[in-house]
Amino acid sequence: MLKTLGIIDGLLTSDRQRRNVSRLLGGKTVLEWVARQMTDSLQLDGVIVVTDNSEENLFVKTTMPLDVPVFIADTTETLTALCQSLEMFPAESCVYLGSDWPLIDSLLIDQLVITAESNPQGEYAAFQFTDDSYSAKGRPVGMFAEWYNVKALHRAKRKAISSIHREYPGMYFLEKAVKETVTFVSVPKQFAGTEFRMTLESEEAWETISTIFESIDAGNIHWSHIAALLTHLPHAQINRPHLQREHSFS
Repeated sequence: MLKTLGIIDGLLTSDRQRRNVSRLLGGKTVLEWVARQMTDSLQLDGVIVVTDNSEENLFVKTTMPLDVPVFIADTTETLTALCQSLEMFPAESCVYLGSDWPLIDSLLIDQLVITAESNPQGEYAAFQFTDDSYSAKGRPVGMFAEWYNVKALHRAKRKAISSIHREYPGMYFLEKAVKETVTFVSVPKQFAGTEFRMTLESEEAWETISTIFESIDAGNIHWSHIAALLTHLPHAQINRPHLQREHSFS
């Protein structure tokens, strides 16, 4: 059994999402860059992509590097698909990351894992902004991933009733979990007080990503370099639409 497995969200449900992850940067697709950055993490023992068996998403399997397995779930529901993949690739914990931000810094993934593991009761961990919003809808936002204890994730699969919780597992833990089991990791201060779009959802966002990519060493991506560049890109300073602001603990 692996200690920590990285899982990339390949459960693409729209043509726009499929186009976005198929865009090319430096000869590689966005999806390939996400996978490659995750494999650079020292705290992950393996990386997979989870997708479904729809004809529209068959390209995911052919796009991925050979060292990144693709698990094909029989559902598009996130919670069930994650649990199915973890039955095939058993692990104690997992890091879940979206496929729509190719400029991932593996150091942030390592920080998330280390901080999450420091909580002996930990079941869920996410990045926290200074305005009390979180990197969850519960889905990861851009460069900020989520961490799950796998036993807790399987328990959530059995207990979660709401379709929102089953589609966005992070919301289940933010709203239903015991306070001591949830761990928050502070977002680097360079991002904490700003309103940057961290997902590839518009042509403006793609322009931002392309500009950053051309200005950095793609083989050595670091969040501080990205933060410095974003401050000089006014069109990037727009709302973070996918952040969860309110939560309650049982």
